[in-house]
Amino acid sequence: MPHDERAPTTAPRAASAPRRHPDIAPSILALLHRAQRGDRDAFADLYTVYREPVTRYVRVRMRDRDRDAIPDLVQETFTGALAELPTALLDVRGWFIIQAAKACNQHDWSRRRYVRAAYAVRDHATRHTAAPPAIERNRPPGRITFVHAMARLTADQRRAIHLRYLDGYPRDTAARLMGRSTEAVRCLERRAIRRMQRALTVPAVPA
Repeated sequence: MPHDERAPTTAPRAASAPRRHPDIAPSILALLHRAQRGDRDAFADLYTVYREPVTRYVRVRMRDRDRDAIPDLVQETFTGALAELPTALLDVRGWFIIQAAKACNQHDWSRRRYVRAAYAVRDHATRHTAAPPAIERNRPPGRITFVHAMARLTADQRRAIHLRYLDGYPRDTAARLMGRSTEAVRCLERRAIRRMQRALTVPAVPA
């Protein structure tokens, strides 16, 4: 049987399935559009509708840690959503969950950052103190302890610690950002670390 050169050599590609759009109630879309035009009452209504699913999501994300942060993270979710309203997705519920995921990720990153800084400050204090108190190794310094210790510093001391231990700048760069000499920043660090040491170290329990 002769070969038909007109026959296609490959099977025709199947037509791609139409993209499925989320089934969003018209009333929700109307609230979103009103909120995007600056209607605060409309955004308040969106908050009422999606607060519970956002809270459930955050609760699952934080189930093994820092559960006291759940209300704050819910509020941060809606604060972030308010700032990003112009780029909101038509899948309104999914978009709020995305905002909640961002808030949780930021919280996790911030917590790790503060804990690393707390260890760095504590280890620095241990190396540079003649007779440091014994440190209870079973209780790592947490974010709350570090924040409380930072609150005891002067504004310049806090700025020096933030630049050096949180942002990781070398001392000369921190000095330039603060408009001070390198030696002045060194003195600020030393005084700040002495003041924070009490909060970040725990005397050993006598046997």
